[in-house]
Amino acid sequence: MNTASHQPTVVVVGADAGLTRRVVSRLEASTGAGEVLAFEDIDELDGGLPAGVGTLVHLDRWACPTTDQDHEPRARRLVASAVDVEVDHVVVVSSAAVYGAWADNPVPLCEDAVLRPNPGSDYALAKAENEHRWGAWAANRPGASLTLLRPALVVGDDQEQWLAVALRAATRWGIGDGRAPTQFVQVDDLASAIVLAVERRLDGVYNVAPEGWLAGSEVQQLAGTPLRLPAPPVLASVLARWCWSRGLGGVAPEWIPYATHPWVVAGDRLRAQGWSPDQSGAETLVTSYPMTPWARLGPKARRITTLAAGAVAGLGPPAGLVILGRRLRRRRRQRSDS
Repeated sequence: MNTASHQPTVVVVGADAGLTRRVVSRLEASTGAGEVLAFEDIDELDGGLPAGVGTLVHLDRWACPTTDQDHEPRARRLVASAVDVEVDHVVVVSSAAVYGAWADNPVPLCEDAVLRPNPGSDYALAKAENEHRWGAWAANRPGASLTLLRPALVVGDDQEQWLAVALRAATRWGIGDGRAPTQFVQVDDLASAIVLAVERRLDGVYNVAPEGWLAGSEVQQLAGTPLRLPAPPVLASVLARWCWSRGLGGVAPEWIPYATHPWVVAGDRLRAQGWSPDQSGAETLVTSYPMTPWARLGPKARRITTLAAGAVAGLGPPAGLVILGRRLRRRRRQRSDS
């Protein structure tokens, strides 16, 4: 670890995941940070934060989409501990999901947009509450700096990209709007944004996203997302919710708005501070999701498979299989004749 005594100690608190390791590694190599200490959560700090902490990095990561009942109490204890040892700079990793996904959202959303997390979205609501909690801390500590980072969909690490995977699942189930714009930020670029916030002691709110965004059709082309089944959206939604409630996959109801309405953000403010992502949104998507067998199929094969799947949904499995078999035999005859 970097143990330079003339630099303030940096404490990183968050899930023991890939992002944590990336941030700690970069901070240890940084000339703008002293000793770097990492903890999974406040429970590892028996007596609270150590004295002499200059900067606290609260990653506040959710490693899975399930609600953690102990998450909020631990966050409150972390804030109280920061008060006790008089930390004067805190970096909080929030999420662009705090803006909410609404049909009337501007594209893109800037940092001064009103926070409107969708009702029922435990993840987005908890993130907004954590921002409020740290905002109250900063208001009661004159001279302190608070950096709030709101990243777009994080990909590039299995423990970080569960939200991006969940929203793609919604598209596969035929839920939401496949035309809605989407943004992705690579986990290494998020780590570099966090380190920049520590080194430059940034104060304020900063969106974390590469320039621009991807249309739904671009995501489908780059990631190979299957075409939506030609089933009524209401039926698809009911089926997806039913499967989710029974642990059979499907889509969590809270994420349907985020797969339907825009919530892309402008990252100009952070780029003006010197942050420069190594990957664009398109590059991030391609490198984070391996090419699927579906993506390797040609347009005609995709169309045949999708129509057959729709027949299965509408007519039942036996009829759907008969249709699929007829189409495949017809294609074989056409090849033999040619």
